[in-house]
Amino acid sequence: MRRLGVGLTYVRGLERLLEECGDRLDVVEIEPQTFWRSRPDGTVATDDEALRRLADLPGARLLHSIGNPVGGSVLPDAEHTRLLGELAEQLAVPWVSEHLAFNRVGGAEGFRTGFMLPPRQTPAGVRRSVRSVRAMAEALPVPFAVELGTNYLRPRADELGDGAFAARVAEQADCGLLLDLHNVLANERNGRCTVDELLAELPLDRVWEVHLAGGFEHRGYWLDAHSGLPDEDLIRLAERVLPRLPALRAVLFEVTASAAPGLEAGAVRELTDRLRELWPVVTAAAPVPLRPPDPVAGGAAPEEWEAALGGLAVGREPRTALERELAADPAIDLLRELILEFRAGALAGTLVHTVRLLLLTLGEAGVRELIAGYARQRTPELFATDEAFAFAEHLRRTCPVVPLLPDVLELDLGLMLVRLDGEPRTVTVGTDPTVLLTELGAGRLPVAPPRGSYRLRLVDDRVVA
Repeated sequence: MRRLGVGLTYVRGLERLLEECGDRLDVVEIEPQTFWRSRPDGTVATDDEALRRLADLPGARLLHSIGNPVGGSVLPDAEHTRLLGELAEQLAVPWVSEHLAFNRVGGAEGFRTGFMLPPRQTPAGVRRSVRSVRAMAEALPVPFAVELGTNYLRPRADELGDGAFAARVAEQADCGLLLDLHNVLANERNGRCTVDELLAELPLDRVWEVHLAGGFEHRGYWLDAHSGLPDEDLIRLAERVLPRLPALRAVLFEVTASAAPGLEAGAVRELTDRLRELWPVVTAAAPVPLRPPDPVAGGAAPEEWEAALGGLAVGREPRTALERELAADPAIDLLRELILEFRAGALAGTLVHTVRLLLLTLGEAGVRELIAGYARQRTPELFATDEAFAFAEHLRRTCPVVPLLPDVLELDLGLMLVRLDGEPRTVTVGTDPTVLLTELGAGRLPVAPPRGSYRLRLVDDRVVA
């Protein structure tokens, strides 16, 4: 594979940065799930128009999947892998990457966790991960790499080191590695192994891609939040590490769409130029690391680990010995908070007017309590639209005392359905919809809006009549 260069990981909302920094980007990496929407019938809708616009982006392309991880006992979703493979061919990417983590728990009462969680780092966990990696790699038309994730849990005596686990998976599955330097620096800052210890265990000649990002401290943890530019510690780390990666082909800066408005294009251009200077042409092969011995055999099986950690993360009370042991780790409270914030963000981005009405009526504390009650009864969904449908069902069942809520919810669901499939819909409400949408759109609570029977035809304004 040829050297692609330095670039940016793209999600919706970064259009301004792409436009203003395009001449500095050798490669743009795309997170495909941000272009997918789940329909009510369970099928996945792709925003084809947005994908067509990707052809105009600068530089080469890469695909970085963010919802179908390969570090657990549950195999990656075959349909999502198929869509990923089709997009890989369409964009002619040289490889695809996904996370070495899990976000689904199997069994009769399987559920999604709403967050990438660390796998069971034992020989048995290696075997489960290798099986998942191979399942995805064999279904893709291009080579496959796995990303080492952030792990907020305390290190355990019955597990392999972070680097040793990733090394065994990559070697046994014969895949590449995506080394997110902010992830591994966050792990070091949060009390796991040092970056140097991790690098000593990794097969550095398998690292095809490096990510850098910004984060911040919260509740005593350094969060992998993609919240801005890399700090100087991370830049100095890149300066040390990049020359040691003989197979490196791309260096990407990651930032969330919510953080993009605070970024100056000039600062992003300076970052890409600086990274290009830090990344020399490497010819020497990386040394083969010595493999540390396996931890003592036994302990929790990967499936038991995933059920325990996943259940605690979504707010369930501990019942088993392993769950009680894990619940003593303060990172569990952090994971619960992050998952709840993520779910609240998904609702705010889909049921826009409904959430605004709730905030104007109940206040922020009241809305948090309402969403927390919903989350205790319903595990997370993969797609924001599915989360919105489930929350709407919860609101209809619990009937919180919020004037105008049924009508506003009906309008939001109609708008969301129209955007999902592009088909016009007619909704009937008991309040003047123009007043509702205008006032809530301006951040105001409608006061005495006209009542009656109103039929409103909703159309997707992105579709040409």
